[in-house]
Amino acid sequence: MKRLIISVTVCLFCASVSWSQSGTPGRVTVTAARIGANLLLTAEIPAVAVAETASAASTRLQTLSVTLRDVSRVFVLPEAAGCEVNEADVIRHFGNADTGAGISAGWEFTCANPNEVQGVGITLFSLLDIESVDALTFPGGQRVIFANNPVLAL
Repeated sequence: MKRLIISVTVCLFCASVSWSQSGTPGRVTVTAARIGANLLLTAEIPAVAVAETASAASTRLQTLSVTLRDVSRVFVLPEAAGCEVNEADVIRHFGNADTGAGISAGWEFTCANPNEVQGVGITLFSLLDIESVDALTFPGGQRVIFANNPVLAL
């Protein structure tokens, strides 16, 4: 099972990277995968999505990297699912000649009632001045989630 989770995580990461490279630069991307009792969620936040200047973005990314450690500030899961965080990681990227600055965050949950997770609420909109995020689900596909309907169906 652990090998399957790692494989799906790598798949989601690669899909997220390829989508962001071919899509509009500066878009926030979230991914979700439900495998058995496990739920994997990620968020990719580029610096250009949080502020207009590099210095403002740096300050905002620092604040966000601390805030994102609390997954409830990003996603809301159904209480009936009984999900608990197993692993969480928030990585701040400072950027270089090939890639821009930003944040990559990921959470792994184990859910007592995984069939209760039919959707994930996205509360990330309260932290960022954005109208939509790009979303990728496994299995499922790609979609855009808007602030006026912040639910990612699984």
